[in-house]
Amino acid sequence: MAFARNVPIFAVNLAKKGLPRPLATAAMPYVNRLLGFEQFNSVYSQLPQCEPEEFSRIFLDALHVSVELDGQPQSTIPAEGPLIVIANHPLGLLDGMVLDALFSSVRPDVTVMAHSLMSVIPEYRHRWLFVGRPRSRSKRKLTMRSLRQSLHRLASGGVLVQFPAGRVARFQWHRWSVADRPWSSHIAAVARQTGASVLPVYLHGPGSRVSQLVGIVLPLLQNVRAVGAVSEYRDRTLRATIGRLIQPAELSGFATDDEVTVFLRHETEKLGRS
Repeated sequence: MAFARNVPIFAVNLAKKGLPRPLATAAMPYVNRLLGFEQFNSVYSQLPQCEPEEFSRIFLDALHVSVELDGQPQSTIPAEGPLIVIANHPLGLLDGMVLDALFSSVRPDVTVMAHSLMSVIPEYRHRWLFVGRPRSRSKRKLTMRSLRQSLHRLASGGVLVQFPAGRVARFQWHRWSVADRPWSSHIAAVARQTGASVLPVYLHGPGSRVSQLVGIVLPLLQNVRAVGAVSEYRDRTLRATIGRLIQPAELSGFATDDEVTVFLRHETEKLGRS
């Protein structure tokens, strides 16, 4: 399947935000550069045509980003059967790309649950599922549709990759460090409902200093920048730690989904100390 490479994927149209057109036209290049959109579009435009399943790997290769795996061996990933992969969310879009490339190298049935901003990437539009802001009616409908589809794909024996924090990690004043936001208990409910195994993966961060500074000053802007500013990680080696496979029977022993969520977050974050 061929996708147009000469069309910008991410762009901000400031004229639609109410700015006078001359000012909007003059400011747009700087805003798109600040958000990382210009850099993303530049990388995307030079990619070779590929199948959607190969896109994450091709994009990471174009950035010369490599991933160092440790923890449990890659053979821990079951070759078949419903599987939920959970991970912390330190970098943004790059987290989804890393896990998509990793698990797609083992299985063909991988779906990543991601922020609706990423739905503009053609190669992900029909492979990934997207969720949006609950305050937006259209985004609520998108989220509900994606949640139903996630259950269907797990029922069909597929792999669902999800970031239970929902948004990229941010500097937490009470911890004086960068950490995930609160995890949603939805993933615990899905795991228990579908009988899927759960595999925790810890992605070592944190993100760039610029993104974290933006997150402190303008938290909403950090979510947008975490999508586009992937080229900041060019020529870097990222590290991912694979945890132990958690079987359905282990989760059935908890009384509530909240208890399962606490357990799963603990199992994931302890990998960061390894």
